[in-house]
Amino acid sequence: MGNYFLAEWKKTRKIQIILIGITFLLVASFIGLGIYFANREVLKEGTQSLVLWGQLTFYNSSLLFPPMLAIFTAILFIPEFERKNIEFLKANQVSMGKLYCGKLVSICILLLCIQLFLFFIFIVSSKIDGIVLDFNLFVYIKWVLLSIIASFSIITLQSYIIVKTKSFSKSIGWATVGSMLNFVLIFVNERLTQFFPYSQPMIALRSRALADISSSDLLLFLAVNVTYIVVFSRLTISTLNCKN
Repeated sequence: MGNYFLAEWKKTRKIQIILIGITFLLVASFIGLGIYFANREVLKEGTQSLVLWGQLTFYNSSLLFPPMLAIFTAILFIPEFERKNIEFLKANQVSMGKLYCGKLVSICILLLCIQLFLFFIFIVSSKIDGIVLDFNLFVYIKWVLLSIIASFSIITLQSYIIVKTKSFSKSIGWATVGSMLNFVLIFVNERLTQFFPYSQPMIALRSRALADISSSDLLLFLAVNVTYIVVFSRLTISTLNCKN
């Protein structure tokens, strides 16, 4: 398995993915911080850090995050279908399951770097504003780590879409529609977002709840995400193993 990861890590366009991720993050942060500081004077004392966190993470996790992850998966998988590279790998007895896992581990490392940069922006912004954090730093770090788990529900789904369609535009289109549907669910019945794959990063980062996740909600969150990850991983690997 280690050899598969190293092979995928070498192939991964790491700088390109990081730059795209930071660009998406900066755009979302600019919007969120702009709204926060525009309304700074009307906020109650003692609520500033949670409102800052909510504004900083909401637009990123709910609107821009799914298309960003769709771009990442496309960057990882599209080259495999160019010049029938995937057929060459299968002819040489390369395990599609291990190849897929190698790609997931690679994207996990890069995504962790991007999410930690989000945490860095939050800390710097809170220092600039001179506010005291409502929670221990480890609570915010926990939310960031949960967002990595949540991201894999979208990554595995987008992996299946890109492997099935072999189309960059269709993959981004599905992710964009998913982002829009997330907004619809927020206004129709927010509890439904707990079961919607494109809503999971928003739930993990507590962008709407602005409170630590309860034990029951954490169990539901893990159950939903593990289900999506297992189902779409199996579908993706099965599709990769199919003859064209």
